[in-house]
Amino acid sequence: MSPPKPTLDDLRIERDAKPDKPVRIWPIAISISALILVGLVVWRLNRPKPIAVRTVLARETGSSTNSVDRTVLNASGYVTARRAATVASKVTGKVIEVLVEEGMHVKEGQILARIDDTNVKASLKLAEAQLATARAALAETKARIKEADLNLRRIAELVKNNIFA
Repeated sequence: MSPPKPTLDDLRIERDAKPDKPVRIWPIAISISALILVGLVVWRLNRPKPIAVRTVLARETGSSTNSVDRTVLNASGYVTARRAATVASKVTGKVIEVLVEEGMHVKEGQILARIDDTNVKASLKLAEAQLATARAALAETKARIKEADLNLRRIAELVKNNIFA
């Protein structure tokens, strides 16, 4: 059995059903804009006010013959260096003595600090001991080469005289 064929009544569009209302974007956009505007107004009213700064024109003092010492300028604040120097060491270690303080003038080659050198001295002694051992081994190897050369000449002389024949 085959299913029944649809009739023309089944294909008709129902006019009684109301379509869904479209989403209106304008009210949402206006409310978001109003919230942003209110937020900006509140932020503008609550932000800190700038500090008023009074400036004065600097003038040269009277005559140079006046021997009275006067303070010309009093100020407080931070002083920053025009140039910064990076200080580094060739070896690492514990700083045991600092010979300069911040703000002092230094010259090229001046010692700024001392580093604990016990580890470096121990490494130097170890290297010197290894060098002495290597020199002794070299002397022993030279002696063995000389002895081997003498044995080679002796055996060559014996072969030449047909003693092993």
